[in-house]
Amino acid sequence: MNVTLKQPGFKPSRVKSLLAAAVITAGALCAAGSASAATIRLSTTVSDSSNWVKAANKFKELVEERSGAKHKVEVYANGTLVSGNDRVELEMAQAGAIDIIMKSTPWLSQLNPDFVVVSMPWIFPDTDAAMAVMDGPVGDKLSAKLESQGIRTLAWGSGSFFQLYTNPGPIETVDDISGVKIRTPGLELYLDSWSAIGSVPVAMSFAEVFTALQAGAIDGGISPIPLIYSSRFYEVSKNIAMVNYSFEAIGMLASNVFWSRLSAEDQTLVGQAAKDAMIYQREVAASEEADLAKVMEEAGVKIHTPSAEALAGFKAKVAPVYATFKEKVGAELVSEVEAQVQALN
Repeated sequence: MNVTLKQPGFKPSRVKSLLAAAVITAGALCAAGSASAATIRLSTTVSDSSNWVKAANKFKELVEERSGAKHKVEVYANGTLVSGNDRVELEMAQAGAIDIIMKSTPWLSQLNPDFVVVSMPWIFPDTDAAMAVMDGPVGDKLSAKLESQGIRTLAWGSGSFFQLYTNPGPIETVDDISGVKIRTPGLELYLDSWSAIGSVPVAMSFAEVFTALQAGAIDGGISPIPLIYSSRFYEVSKNIAMVNYSFEAIGMLASNVFWSRLSAEDQTLVGQAAKDAMIYQREVAASEEADLAKVMEEAGVKIHTPSAEALAGFKAKVAPVYATFKEKVGAELVSEVEAQVQALN
């Protein structure tokens, strides 16, 4: 399956220059030996107020405390190490210039298309089911796919479900979204789904979304409630439809270059800190859903949950896309997830 993530503004020359620096940095770190593990650099492109960064800070706290301050963790939010470019962040981690990154499963499908299975529309009924799948055999299989790409999974967290935020609204039925320009992550599945629904999907780097909303270049987008809030999209888009379109898991991921420098003892320490931090992240994400929705409503945002009948209209439009991507991703893998979800129910 050929999965394309479309990110406008991507410049190969920019990647080359950053990766050149990455190679130099990685070489220096490797030459330094195990002592180089004393400072761990963790990068993410999301806002420093997001629950992703709360998890990163919890990881920092745990590593520094459990190592007796032998190890230090530096957390870089807002894409400060990579000029907000998700693709560059991935490639710098692969090269060893960044030790740990946090990436959503839609972006990880760039490294391996099997990750698209997590994004299949309405494949999960709720967060508990999604995380049970990521903690089980399917999650293990997906993690194994990253190993050959220079990335090691430390732990999974919850990115929550994608909801629809728009300037026009409220979006009560599938007809209401016709012609509305919405930003989606540049995953072919998302672009095809929202095109089938009748909107005009636009692939755009996450860091560009707020400005595009202000300028009217887009009319809205899809993101989980915590990211809609932490990225301040609600300040411009005053309507949210709770459609639970697609789930994303969040990986705390280590560069293989970094991981290979750690002693077995430090690998255990770092790995357990990551698991504990992402369990904390799941708890924060769950509590934020209702709390942040209420905060946004108090700020004038209208939050609407489409009726079961109306939501069925969305699903009917997407059904042919789902069937196509089930074959593209691999019917066996998608069926495995469907069967596990059914067993949980």
